[in-house]
Amino acid sequence: MTKKLTAKDFILTGVLTAVMWIICMIISTIMSVAGPVTNVFYPSVVAIPNGIVMMLLLAKVPKKGVFTICGAIQAILFLLVGAFWFIPIALVVGGVICDFLVMARKKITIKSMVVAYAIFSAIFAFGAICPIKFLQSAFVGAMEKNNIAQEYIDGMLKITSVPMLIVIVVAGLVGGLLGGYIGQKTLKKHFVKAGLVSVK
Repeated sequence: MTKKLTAKDFILTGVLTAVMWIICMIISTIMSVAGPVTNVFYPSVVAIPNGIVMMLLLAKVPKKGVFTICGAIQAILFLLVGAFWFIPIALVVGGVICDFLVMARKKITIKSMVVAYAIFSAIFAFGAICPIKFLQSAFVGAMEKNNIAQEYIDGMLKITSVPMLIVIVVAGLVGGLLGGYIGQKTLKKHFVKAGLVSVK
């Protein structure tokens, strides 16, 4: 298999990334409506179902550049819906890191795919939640611009202490590991058996 991305690879990456983004939007919307406490943990929850989609993508396109493209597409989509600017940056940076640290290896295994996805999920959690603490003024301004109630904003500020941010990022990592594990198990049991993918 060629290591260079083909037009077919770009199309498949785009389609499956869009699916992951839609799943993210559905879950994040539900968790944000439920309240500030559940809202801050949406990245870790999103990572679980998206693990199945990402493992399928990585099995079909196990090449360097997939994570970067995936992160860039999601970054653009988040910008289009008015997300805080730090989230797109984190997605692109996370994609580049995963591509160079994991997907650039001579031998890409299912285990390395799961590890890369877990790292990507943790970085996304950092990008989505940490600005609440470290870029508070800009974050509050963005929330107010989106007509978020002050009571809701105060609730998010209250629960995002530094120790809680660490918990949230770790939860993102764990969610990524769990999602990747479920994804690769599903991939082995169903996708390989169905002849949809072939993973060594």
